[in-house]
Amino acid sequence: MICLVTCAPKVAFARQVCSFEGQVDLANRKMDLVVNFPEGSSVTATASKMSETNYHFLLDVNHLKTPLFDLLTKIESSVDLVPTEDSPTKLVDSALQGKIWSQYSLVDYKPINELSGRFEVRDKRLYIMAASIGNLTLNGYVGLTPPYALEGTVRLFGVQMKDFLNFWGSGKEYESSGEVFGEIEASGSPENLVLKGNLESRDGFVEKLDYNAIVLNIEGTYPLMEIANSTISQSDGVSFSFDGPIDLSDKENFKKQIKALTLAPLVSDSGSELEWTIKRRGPEESGGVELKYHLKKGDALGTGPSAGDEIDMLGIERTKKF
Repeated sequence: MICLVTCAPKVAFARQVCSFEGQVDLANRKMDLVVNFPEGSSVTATASKMSETNYHFLLDVNHLKTPLFDLLTKIESSVDLVPTEDSPTKLVDSALQGKIWSQYSLVDYKPINELSGRFEVRDKRLYIMAASIGNLTLNGYVGLTPPYALEGTVRLFGVQMKDFLNFWGSGKEYESSGEVFGEIEASGSPENLVLKGNLESRDGFVEKLDYNAIVLNIEGTYPLMEIANSTISQSDGVSFSFDGPIDLSDKENFKKQIKALTLAPLVSDSGSELEWTIKRRGPEESGGVELKYHLKKGDALGTGPSAGDEIDMLGIERTKKF
């Protein structure tokens, strides 16, 4: 057995980030690496050769403090070497196929749904297939050589609005309810990451805002994003469109950025008529009430006697549903 121990040196004016130690057990075909952090957390990685074509990996994360949360988990992976015609025995040139799963996972000391999925390494890319964690699924690939090109889709299936907001808002608590559905597409490279999200939530609230539906369309190069063609339908009020820029890296001012977005009543323009709708939800036994306001443009169809005789007309339509 060969033991390797390396610690970060104490250099004047330098802060120790972490220390690590490891050992290689040739007899049992096993290797361990332990990384210790000053605050007491640690990450232990273990690799074992089970057969000539199968390897087992274990990542034991002990309360690792990330910028977003405290993480405790055990992540395991079983990897099979798939020989190719050009390289029937070399690991570095052969394709790899494997499974990954987690156990005993806690985020901020609270249990979460475990990670599971399949992956494949070939053609200098890591392909992730049918990976899921909590209410998220992930499919895509990332290059293993510069510039580490990537492409993938994250799908959200009923993510709690509270968790969704806390993630983007630097862990700040927001009184909210509801679930978020939709998908986020990613492409480019880590230094030039392009994101496009189409998300929706229904029948919930965020602090003082009660809504029937929120539709969010956002895209851009991280962290500078642009919101466009997005809408909010309040439970008992006007439906609004909202748009504007947002910097996802500025988590401390997340709430201020949301308030700075441009809001406008949701209006449809047919060329001859402007229409905006106020929807009010009535008691279940009496159905709902919908009010539509119509503003007709005087000479939009060219039917007026002259440009000077144009007259705008305002109409109100009230509909009651049973």
